[in-house]
Amino acid sequence: MRTTFSGIEIARRALQAQQRSLDVVGHNVANANTPGYARQVAVHTASNPYSAPALQHNMANGQIGTGVQISQVTRMRDQFIETRLRQENHNYGYWKSMQEGLSQIELIFNEPSENNIHHALDMYWDSLQQVSKDPENESIRTVVLQRASVVAETIRHSRSQLGRLRDNMNGLVNVKVDEINSLAERIAQLNEQIGKVSSSGNNPNDLLDKRDELLQRLSEITNIEVMEDSTNMVMVSIGGATLVQRNQTTPLTVKVSNEGIIPQYERQEVVWSGMGTPVEITAGELGGILLFRDQEVQGFIEQLNDWTADLINAVNHIHQQGYSLNDLPGTVFFVAEQPEDQGAIDLDDDPSLTIRLNIASPRDIAASAHQIAGETVIGNGEIALELASLRYNPTRDRGITLADQFNSIISSLGVKSQEAQIMLDNEDVLVNHLKNLRESVSGVSLDEEMADMIRFQHSYSAAARIMTVMDEALDTIINRLGMVGR
Repeated sequence: MRTTFSGIEIARRALQAQQRSLDVVGHNVANANTPGYARQVAVHTASNPYSAPALQHNMANGQIGTGVQISQVTRMRDQFIETRLRQENHNYGYWKSMQEGLSQIELIFNEPSENNIHHALDMYWDSLQQVSKDPENESIRTVVLQRASVVAETIRHSRSQLGRLRDNMNGLVNVKVDEINSLAERIAQLNEQIGKVSSSGNNPNDLLDKRDELLQRLSEITNIEVMEDSTNMVMVSIGGATLVQRNQTTPLTVKVSNEGIIPQYERQEVVWSGMGTPVEITAGELGGILLFRDQEVQGFIEQLNDWTADLINAVNHIHQQGYSLNDLPGTVFFVAEQPEDQGAIDLDDDPSLTIRLNIASPRDIAASAHQIAGETVIGNGEIALELASLRYNPTRDRGITLADQFNSIISSLGVKSQEAQIMLDNEDVLVNHLKNLRESVSGVSLDEEMADMIRFQHSYSAAARIMTVMDEALDTIINRLGMVGR
C-alpha cells in the first residue's frame, strides 16, 4: 500500500530534478564561450521503487514508482577524439616550429634579390672580367676590391644572422622547458583535486575540463602519453619517462653542451632534473625547435662555411700564381682568420663568419700571369681572366662551379621550406577537423540549451501542479472527511 504522502514526495523529487537540470542548462549557457569547456548534462533516472523485492512479498501488482532523481551530471566528451587531437597536436607543433624557422632562413639568404650573396658574387666576377681587359687601370682594380669587400661582408652578414637565429632557437629551449614544468605542476595540482572529488562519488566536470585544456596545450609543446586511472587521475609521460604521476611531478631542466659542434656554441640540452638523462623529445614545438636548431640551422651554417672555404681556396690558389703591378708575386686574396694565415681554409675556422679581404692596394691585385726580367708584363690579364672564369669553371676540389654549389644550398632550403609548409597546412586541416568533431560533441549550442530550458521549465510547472493536486487531496482527507454529524 502506498503511503499517504508519497504523491507529495514524487512531486518534490520532480521539482528538485527539474530545478537541478535548469541549473545545469544555466551553467552551460554561462560557459558557452569558455575555452575547453565541455557541455554538461543532468542524467535523469527513476528513483528506487516501492517496495523492494522480498521473500514473502507478493509482486503480482508490480512495484510502485517513487519519482525521478539526478543520478549524475556528466560532461559530453569523446575520449577517442581527445586522444587523436593530442596526437595531432604533436605533429602540428613540430611542423609549425620548422616552417617558421625555415622561413627565417629564407629571409636571411634573401634569394633571389639584389642584396644577397649570389648577386654580390656576380658583380665581383664582372669586375674581374673588366680588369682582364685593362689590367693596368687602377680605377677598375679599385672596383674589384670594393666588390670583393661586398662579397665578404654579405657572407659574414648571412652567417651572423644564421648564428643569431640558432641562438634564438637555443634560448627558446629554456622558455619551452619552463612552460612544460609549469603545465606539469598545474596538472598535478588538478590531479589531486580531481582525485578527492572522484573518491567522494562526484564528477569533477569543471576540473576535468581545465586539466584536458592543459593536456592539449602540453601536447602542442612536446610528445606526451596520457594514462588515466580509476580515480580520474592521469599519468603523463615523455618518451616513456614519467613527467606527472598523480600529484607528483618530475621537472625538466637544461644543461649546456658543445661537444661535437663545429663551430661551437653553448647548446642547451633538455634533461630530467636530478638524473641528468636526456629527455626523448621527438615532436611538438620543442621537438621542432631542437631539430631545427641542431640539423637545419647548424646544417646551413656548415654548408655556408663549406662553400665559403671553397671560394677562398679557389680564389687564393689562382691569385697566388700571378704578379701585381708592384712586380711582386700574388698573395692570398681572401682570409678567414689572421692575415698571416697562408694555408688552405677549412671548416674549423668558421670562414663564413671571419672572411675578409686581404689586399689593401689596387696595385697588389695579381692580374698578370707573366714577368720578364723581374718586371710584371703590363697589359697581361690572364690571372684576372682565370679568376673571372670561376663563375663558369668547376673548382678543383668539388668538380662543380661555385655558383652551382651555392644554388644547391638555396634549392635544398626551398625544398625543405615547401615541405614544412605543406605538412603544416595538412596538419592544420586535420587538427581543425578534430576540433570541429570535438565541438560537435562537447560544444554548447545555445539553441539546444534554450530548448532544454523550456522543456525543464514546463516539467517543473507540471511537477508543481502535481504538488498542488496532492495538497488539495490531503486537505480534503484531513479537513473535510468526518464532518457529517458534527
